[in-house]
Amino acid sequence: MKLSRNTTRAAIAAFGVAALLISATGCDRGTSASSSSEVQFFLNGGPDTPQYKEMTDLIAKFKAEKGITVNMTAASTDYEDQMKVKLASGDIPDVFTTHGWSLLRYSKFLEPLTNRSWASKVNPGLNSAMRDSDGNIYAFPGAFDTAGIAYNKDVLDKAGIDPATITTWDAFNNAAAAVAAKGSTPIFSSGKAQGPAGHIADYLAADTFTDSQLTQMKQGTFVDSAYAKVLDRVKSWQSKGWFNKDYSSASEDDMAHALANGTAAFEIYNNSILASARTYNPNANVGFIPLPPTNGSTPYLIGGEGVDSFGVSKTSKHKDDALAFLDFLAQPDNAAALAEANGAAAGLVNVKVDFGKLTSSFDKYVTSGSTPVKPYFDRVYLPNGSWNTMVATTDSVISGQSDVAGAVAQMKNQFATLYGQK
Repeated sequence: MKLSRNTTRAAIAAFGVAALLISATGCDRGTSASSSSEVQFFLNGGPDTPQYKEMTDLIAKFKAEKGITVNMTAASTDYEDQMKVKLASGDIPDVFTTHGWSLLRYSKFLEPLTNRSWASKVNPGLNSAMRDSDGNIYAFPGAFDTAGIAYNKDVLDKAGIDPATITTWDAFNNAAAAVAAKGSTPIFSSGKAQGPAGHIADYLAADTFTDSQLTQMKQGTFVDSAYAKVLDRVKSWQSKGWFNKDYSSASEDDMAHALANGTAAFEIYNNSILASARTYNPNANVGFIPLPPTNGSTPYLIGGEGVDSFGVSKTSKHKDDALAFLDFLAQPDNAAALAEANGAAAGLVNVKVDFGKLTSSFDKYVTSGSTPVKPYFDRVYLPNGSWNTMVATTDSVISGQSDVAGAVAQMKNQFATLYGQK
């Protein structure tokens, strides 16, 4: 998947890419790492996101303290595609977002960070996702990503629903029906952005496959019957008219506004959307709950390495400065500011985060450690390159352009193709 992690992108390129070049002094610069003596930083995120704005401030602070300039290039909808091109061409930024893939995808390109002073403080809950068999870590975890179902409590109150009671899918469906009866949108998502639809399938899949089916997936056999169950649930919501009517044209920014303004009840997306909603309405009565189980009996969260995790290219010509930048981001106050901007828990145990109105949700489901956290399905059980197909097939079901059987067949074919390339 892809944290990842997080709203309307300023369209600077034809495909909606925000490619703003920002130095610590605010001047535009070129993107080539080889043509500059300054640290080149490639961020996965749009310019209207809280994380982007916070990172801009941190870069300026770093410049003032250390005298080192960091040029930040931000890409939104096609970050992964751009990174693949950069890696293939050898034009690798000094620092770049690893968005959940520091170990499985990027580790061979990254400088090991195990000996940095902050590495021993990485939350142990991230070890399986971020450390290799020798205990090496390759990225600074700016966030410990945990996600479930975001909600607007005012909308639920109007429908007579207590979010804490939504512990089964039947209860969720009853809540959605009650919200619809009151004239609000039960489930809001974005077809315009390249991601939200995939998050829905990814989160549902985490508890839809049995253990034996997950083993089959890891061994290269796509279990279409289980994946069909994932999309059947999505199709049932679509057939009831529970998705926003402007789904195909809605952006991530629209998702944030819907929660902020109380026009939608639920969004199945990472918690960065809640942070974005709070920038539009600081008083928004929002929170999140775990996802109801499908095969198990206990509600669960999705989590792991957050979208705001950053590594240093092992071929960087400015490695010392790049490492100094990561060490700066890892300082408790800076790490807290970054996590708060993402609406996420910190990746380091010595960092205290002010969650604001989200505190009750974090205290109940995350800080207490009482809710199991499952990994992102695509990161563990799908071959590299599957994400775009996961997004496209789920989108086709939500938009009504494909039935479940057709979407599953497309996913199965892509799985076989990509697994054969491993």
